[in-house]
Amino acid sequence: MSKNTLVEVKNLSVHFPVHGGVFSKRVASVKAVDGISFSIDRKQIVGMVGESGCGKTTVGRAMINILKYVAPDVEVGGSIEYHFGDETVDFAKLSPGAVRKYRSRVQMIFQDPYASLNPRMTVAQIISEPLQLHTDMNSKEQAERVGWLLDKVGLQAVQARRYPHEFSGGQRQRVGIARALATNPDLIICDEPVSALDVSIQAQVINLMMDLQDEFDVSYLFIAHDLSVVEHISDKIAVMYLGDMAEYGNAQDVYHTPRHPYSKALLSAVPLPDPSRKNRQRIVLKGDVPTPLNKPSGCAFRTRCPIAEPSCAKIKPIFEEHAAGHYVACPIVKK
Repeated sequence: MSKNTLVEVKNLSVHFPVHGGVFSKRVASVKAVDGISFSIDRKQIVGMVGESGCGKTTVGRAMINILKYVAPDVEVGGSIEYHFGDETVDFAKLSPGAVRKYRSRVQMIFQDPYASLNPRMTVAQIISEPLQLHTDMNSKEQAERVGWLLDKVGLQAVQARRYPHEFSGGQRQRVGIARALATNPDLIICDEPVSALDVSIQAQVINLMMDLQDEFDVSYLFIAHDLSVVEHISDKIAVMYLGDMAEYGNAQDVYHTPRHPYSKALLSAVPLPDPSRKNRQRIVLKGDVPTPLNKPSGCAFRTRCPIAEPSCAKIKPIFEEHAAGHYVACPIVKK
């Protein structure tokens, strides 16, 4: 760990029990996240990509410690260590009540700007709510802070009196960004913040988030499907598959020279605007993504992997460093 490290995720696992039968006994578990490790430095953006259901959002919710509100019987293993100055706090070990003390340090921008804002509250009330909970500001200072934040995200202070239904999708997401920035957090979990927006609006919101990251010196965990967006905004990229980490490294290395066969397949599907590269070979994976209720033995990707060997069914691959700062969970690519 370097002195610049903000959060270290170590062997994180998140299992959701499945109950069935007359007495509602536990019959299985959904292994949404199955032992992943990575870190985020201060003032750094880490992009997390993968297919739907691979566990990206679950990782984000675990890092901000809101899973107990979603599923009270969820089982969270491993550690999520935040380094706040001289204090180290493991969010995975804190109860929902105990984590409230640190809630202002870690915030979240949700995927759906239409569902994440309370329709009965004005924009001023939405943005000032974290200020009321986590600061000693009086009403006048809160109002000034709300107006200042709205200006920072490209809205006008007079719009603070409006309700969410009076805004477009892009404007609502800007309100969500302003709310996340209100308490000057160290880290913001961005759960697919642009996927519900029109393509023309996505670029505006992405550029806004990059500008704000520079100004507020905040770190992002940027969860998304669009690999080109992740490459554009991220310093590092983490690729997930079925609850496992497949690859992790510098954005340029992972995007332009991927090593894991799953990463290569994902990147081969990214549309390229360059006509000279229109004949690039597309890697088409066979079969469907297995259910996390019954993951394949050994390597979870082996049932669809074009280079799988018999040994892949026996041992889960070690997530190890293949090059400087470039980690891959596949022993075959090292041969």
